[in-house]
Amino acid sequence: MAGTLDEYKRLFREAHVEDQRKLLRLHIMIYLVINAIWVILNFEYNQPVIYWVLLYPIVGWGLLLVVHWWFYVRNAEGLCKLREAKIEAELH
Repeated sequence: MAGTLDEYKRLFREAHVEDQRKLLRLHIMIYLVINAIWVILNFEYNQPVIYWVLLYPIVGWGLLLVVHWWFYVRNAEGLCKLREAKIEAELH
């Protein structure tokens, strides 16, 4: 059990960062599975295969994965600190 408020905040931030990493891993797994199915279906049922059509969702969603990492994993601790500051400002 955390002894002080600062230690509690630190433990909460660490848990939040780990949760965001887990969510990113889940997002990546869903991305890989769905895009693998998308590519297989297009090769199987679209003749001739139009390769650039395959790239739009793969690249677009891939960019969203980068955005997810950039804002929610890379900056997870900063988001916690910002949220804490907002709550403390509302309390005072």
